[in-house]
Amino acid sequence: MTSEADLLLRQGISQYQTGEFELALQSWQQALNLYRSSQNFKREGAALGNLGAAYQALGNIPQAIVCFQQHLEIAQKTQDATGEMNALANIGNAYLASAEYVRAIEYWQKLLAIVPAQGDRLQEGQILNSLRQAYTSLGELTQASKYQQQQLAIARELLNSAIATDFVSSLEAIGLDPTQDLVGADLSQFDLRNASLSRANLEGANLSGADLTLADLSRANLSGACLVRAKLSNANLRDANLSHADLSDADLRAILPRVNLSSANLSRTNLSSAYLQNANLQGANLNDTLLQQADLNGVNFSHANLNAANLTRAELNQVKVETTRFVNVVGISAQMKLEFQQQGAIFEDSMGDRQPIST
Repeated sequence: MTSEADLLLRQGISQYQTGEFELALQSWQQALNLYRSSQNFKREGAALGNLGAAYQALGNIPQAIVCFQQHLEIAQKTQDATGEMNALANIGNAYLASAEYVRAIEYWQKLLAIVPAQGDRLQEGQILNSLRQAYTSLGELTQASKYQQQQLAIARELLNSAIATDFVSSLEAIGLDPTQDLVGADLSQFDLRNASLSRANLEGANLSGADLTLADLSRANLSGACLVRAKLSNANLRDANLSHADLSDADLRAILPRVNLSSANLSRTNLSSAYLQNANLQGANLNDTLLQQADLNGVNFSHANLNAANLTRAELNQVKVETTRFVNVVGISAQMKLEFQQQGAIFEDSMGDRQPIST
């Protein structure tokens, strides 16, 4: 009888995988009846879990939950930890599918309470992802952010333990999408060397002290991000948005064509030999910034503040300098100073006295 039931169970799995949900339902119902007759409780629970999946695939969520609940009761009675976790996850997912987020959270919280004892950090990260999504759907963003931070901690562990080959794969393994799930994330001190974060949304993220050497951040949104003391040497920031970002003391010797650095804080930032063609630095703070030998052709410096910046041998063709403040700047020739003044730049000596603009 058990062998016949096992055959029906496997048959149902094949049918389910090919989208024959009604046939799978019939096979699993027959298997369930046989397991009950032989009092094979563990297999009965498995059949109930599969039946619930079939009902859910057919759109019958209430009946699916009934099956999952019965599976949960059997797993708890037989002390089947794996079955209990599967049943709790299935119930949570079923409630999520019917947009009953509070009920989904109830079961995922129960699951989260027992998973750490199994030592499966990957599964724990996936549960945290489900909780984060549910709280986001409820508009409880503070609670969602709490679970996001726990996910990020697990992503770091996965990366350090070589379970994941890179940061992005460790994020994806636990359900995080770098293009939309890293807004405001705390990634301070993270090792993100060579990370593939093109088009990632890192708006308002904390990346202070992070190592982003050789990372691909092309077209990424880093608006308002904190990158204090971050390492971005040879990173690709082509077309990235770093408006209002804090890059003070950062190593930004990177590829930055058309980057948006408007109103960014670049105090003491190292941009030596950086490639900044046609970048937007309107209103940026460039106090003590190292820009020697940088390619600054076509850069918009309008309203920026260059106090004690080093522009030695920098390329400065066709730059915009309307009301740009140059105070004790190194590397500006007399001819270039005159040209900039004619375009509206403001030069001040060490005492802060403005020099008249030539007309």
